[in-house]
Amino acid sequence: MNDKESQIAMELIFHSGNAKSTAMQAIIKAESDNIAEGKELIKQARKELHEAHAIQTNLMTAEINGEKVEKTILLIHAQDHFMAANLTIDLGERMINLHEKIVNK
Repeated sequence: MNDKESQIAMELIFHSGNAKSTAMQAIIKAESDNIAEGKELIKQARKELHEAHAIQTNLMTAEINGEKVEKTILLIHAQDHFMAANLTIDLGERMINLHEKIVNK
């Protein structure tokens, strides 16, 4: 893996990690009955995930276009972070909505 490929994988980890952390903060806010702030944090998490998704899409496009994309443990780790962030955001959003329903009853 060359320096450029390592940097791309690290950027994917960075944005995915930020997305997951922000989604967890959103859940914590909702648990404290701060639903509006939780929803805002979910929006921010989705923006971070969008950045990560753009990196992932560029890697896939490069490979489809015949460029060699080396599959390393670092890149696999980056993909794991992306998937975990995506799942955390989706579940976080549902948890916030459920908590909102409970609070409003």
